[in-house]
Amino acid sequence: YSYQYKYPITFSGRKKVLWYEIDKNYHDFVTSLLDAPLVALLIPAMAHGEDIYIKGAISEKLFYNLKYRYQVLLTHLVTTLKPITIHPDNIIIPDRKAKGVATGLSCGIDTFCLLGEHHYSAVPESFKVTHLLFNNVGSHGSGGERLFEKRYNKNKIVADKIGLPLIKVNSNLDEFYSEFRYSHTDTPRNASVPLLLQNGIGCYLYASAYAYPDTYVKPDTLMTHCDPTALPLLSTEAVDMLTTGSEYTRVEKTLRVTNIEDS
Repeated sequence: YSYQYKYPITFSGRKKVLWYEIDKNYHDFVTSLLDAPLVALLIPAMAHGEDIYIKGAISEKLFYNLKYRYQVLLTHLVTTLKPITIHPDNIIIPDRKAKGVATGLSCGIDTFCLLGEHHYSAVPESFKVTHLLFNNVGSHGSGGERLFEKRYNKNKIVADKIGLPLIKVNSNLDEFYSEFRYSHTDTPRNASVPLLLQNGIGCYLYASAYAYPDTYVKPDTLMTHCDPTALPLLSTEAVDMLTTGSEYTRVEKTLRVTNIEDS
């Protein structure tokens, strides 16, 4: 069984519902803060030039980062976006940070390199992966939920072999991004998931696709080029957002992954 968490949205004179669906075993991970829908819908709001009014509370650090820095960065990546104002009912400082450490599981080179560092090797406890995420926030393209389910079932076999729980997260978020390619907006889409689960996840590790010399902030079809700069700006007092893997070239990652039997 799973629970669906719904967020009513009014935009451009229309009403719609953003939802996330999560296994009932992780119900306690879900926060009442509205950090997740804020991050999820910031780019669509900027695309339409509409301010965001939030009927609820968000984290102070996230509010600060989105208001003063992250939006400026986004306008350098997508030149058609317009800065907007965020109006929350309440801003709070979360007083608790969960011990869970999550990363997405794609079974690709980037993922296994991350696991090589943060699961198969000795690493400080606060950075050792405890949960794997498998999201439906746009990466499955025209295959939609059918492909999402098919890929999840295959990846679940791998997660079981690795010995880590795989949290399945379905969503209709992609419906709000009809004007954007997934690869142009993938980072905040995926980052919204650990923000939703922040009662159980206190650190989110994102497998970066590019080495540091290949990272930059400028208009591009691939948002991941600026992940080391952009992702930390989506952190809150309760969830650290970190990229890992940029210290390696693709060849170095591949050589590292070949030494991981599960890969």
